[in-house]
Amino acid sequence: MIINKLRLATSIAVTAILSVGLVNMKAVKVFASTTNIPSTLLEQVKNTQATSTADENDPLLDGKYVSNGYSDNGYTFLKPSDTSSERTSSFHLDTQEGWSNDLQTIVFDSENKEWNIYYLHTEKVVNGDTGAKQNWERVTTRDFIHFSKPNIAIADLKGDIGDAWSSAWTGSIITNQGNISGVPKGAKVAYFSGLSNKDNQQNIWAAWSDDNGKTFSHPLNDKKIILDHYWPWTSINRSDERDPSVFYWKNKLIMYAAEGDKIGVYKSENGLVWSNANTNQANSKLSSDLFFKGLSFEAPVECPAVRSMKMTNGSTKQVLFFGAKAPQAGQTTGTYYIVGHLNDQGLFVPETNAKRMDQGTDYYGANFTGSDDLTQADDSLITMGWVGNWNYTNSGIKANQSGFSPNSTRLGTYTLARKITLNNDLTISSSPVTENLEKDPDKKVTGTVGNQPASKNNYYELLNLTQQPVNSKFNLHFSTKNSENYQGAVKISFTQGKDSNFIIFDPATGKYRIAGQSSELSGDAADYYKNGLASGLGYINDSGLKGINDFSITAFTDKNVIELFFSNGQTATLARFCVNNVQDVKVEAQDENKVNQFDIAYGQVGTKLVGFEQQSGNTDNTGGSLTGNNTQNTGSTSNDDTTSNVDSGKVENEPGKPKQPADHTNGKKVKKRTVMHDAFIYTTEEKRTSYKLKAGSIVRTYGIKKINGKRYYVLTNKRCILAANISGTKRKLKHNAFVYDNKAKRIKKLLLQKKSAVRTYGAAIKINGKKYYIVGKNAFVKKANF
Repeated sequence: MIINKLRLATSIAVTAILSVGLVNMKAVKVFASTTNIPSTLLEQVKNTQATSTADENDPLLDGKYVSNGYSDNGYTFLKPSDTSSERTSSFHLDTQEGWSNDLQTIVFDSENKEWNIYYLHTEKVVNGDTGAKQNWERVTTRDFIHFSKPNIAIADLKGDIGDAWSSAWTGSIITNQGNISGVPKGAKVAYFSGLSNKDNQQNIWAAWSDDNGKTFSHPLNDKKIILDHYWPWTSINRSDERDPSVFYWKNKLIMYAAEGDKIGVYKSENGLVWSNANTNQANSKLSSDLFFKGLSFEAPVECPAVRSMKMTNGSTKQVLFFGAKAPQAGQTTGTYYIVGHLNDQGLFVPETNAKRMDQGTDYYGANFTGSDDLTQADDSLITMGWVGNWNYTNSGIKANQSGFSPNSTRLGTYTLARKITLNNDLTISSSPVTENLEKDPDKKVTGTVGNQPASKNNYYELLNLTQQPVNSKFNLHFSTKNSENYQGAVKISFTQGKDSNFIIFDPATGKYRIAGQSSELSGDAADYYKNGLASGLGYINDSGLKGINDFSITAFTDKNVIELFFSNGQTATLARFCVNNVQDVKVEAQDENKVNQFDIAYGQVGTKLVGFEQQSGNTDNTGGSLTGNNTQNTGSTSNDDTTSNVDSGKVENEPGKPKQPADHTNGKKVKKRTVMHDAFIYTTEEKRTSYKLKAGSIVRTYGIKKINGKRYYVLTNKRCILAANISGTKRKLKHNAFVYDNKAKRIKKLLLQKKSAVRTYGAAIKINGKKYYIVGKNAFVKKANF
């Protein structure tokens, strides 16, 4: 799926949803009665529609305090680009340039013992429209936490021969068993859709790889189409022909292709010449009523994928996964699955009703590991999904919280990898793949719910955290003191500046409601994000987790996503768009009978996110942040001064203080200065923060301020830095002195004379065990000479 091909469908979906509009409470109650929504989920509606889910006094509620990576009073990212870092995640896979969405295939490379992940990539987006260079990008990973730099696996051939693809869209990869014409046995072959150079219409092509899947540079069929939507026996609607999923089944190749509200099924002996899988066109289509079996709606389908899975009892089934959206039935863009078997022709025969893979609003374009020969079944699969929803992702997402341009032009994040298994009841359970995810030690709180401070709406406050890292994990465990089933709702709230998301879960019924607001969205998109699909109630679904006295909810939060994992293997994914690196988190619960117990563990996970400060060695400064280029001019050093400590080159954030508007500069002219010595930032009350600037950083200063007799340069956001670390202090030499570099090697021809005044910066540091003063860029003099 890409932006162009969904524009019409998205417009229809948004119109259908927003025709519901905002309703009054009477209408909400009528809606609730017809959809059997638990009353405990409705108690929050009046409160959350009138105000933010955050407390009115929350320092993050005002958008001015959004991030330390901005140049406009701390809240507007002024120069977003196709590669800028304002939406870089901590432990999720992101695009590094432009836009990305659907996953293509996840393939294991046994030679290099790593996974290849392919996704649909668009290099340039202007005003919501995709331009040229839509291609496949590839990254590799060994643990689904750390990823390589991407390379283009399938490039667009815009301007090539008339039948070639001008863009490369979604598809799949198989390993040639020896029957694909013109391809070496064992080579990887990609089947993919796109737009044709000849008419800009959807068709399907193929190419093979001679470098084990790194690139697919050998087109099959001389770059010509292998399945054309114009052919009278292919797509019935003569328009949709995309997202091919190709696999082996009983010694022949089978292709599933998305064709509007149908899935076309085709067969081939040689991978080039295809025909209908079952006699004729009509008999070779899977219709909406088949793959949406048991659901009260039908809809267009995208991204079909078929896998064979072993149930926990050892039996084998085939599972059809697909993407769809049905706003008219209260369903957002999502990924679904249905369990059944393939007949001899390769046509799917359902044995269950269809279900959502993820109950949240933003899990789409998913793909899966697994054998491409469906006579071989897998005990489990690994899946990842695109974090997005076409009802707002394509609307123009602002790079600030004020709702005005510019838009972000780098967008595209994927969920944590999830291990999925097929249960004996033919449902799928998911668990996150996080074995190598870095984490800080957990903090824990525990107790009886009813003994905690009372909150609103019969809730008790279990956890109320401010200025927490946006990249965190929260494990919430609830139980009862006796064998009774758990009664009372649980509410989890996440707040970033003006943005907020929350979930209310009712264990008595298993139902939950997800809602939120995003100030980076505008118009219909903002309305859709805030009011969701249930007449202003947000998004409501059934977890299946009910009638229990013990349950857990685990939440992973990162810059662009919130992922919820229920203890029964169900999941819910939410996209978020604030570029703040901190969040407020609140956990509340009800406990009418004072028998509910809780145990919460939480902590930061993944790599640290510190505004837009770049790590040592990276001089890109696109964020307009407090400092400029962050290059380090000291060597391997240590420090004996508690006010100016040297670390390994990482800049530490200050988690405990909200960013304040620059109301203290009094109109003083800004001047850029170089930090000569690693230095902590202080508040204007002379309290040292944990925010540290490296030597070589460029800061904007607004004059000098004396605090308790010490001189500080004033920065923005009520922060300051010791002047000695910038302008230095003059000291008189007692002896002639040589000047050394950061490796304690003497710099020839540099000899300072006895009694001369030398400007030193900050406190003495240690190099190879001896103390030196910094006297210039990569220039040091022994302290003993002063």
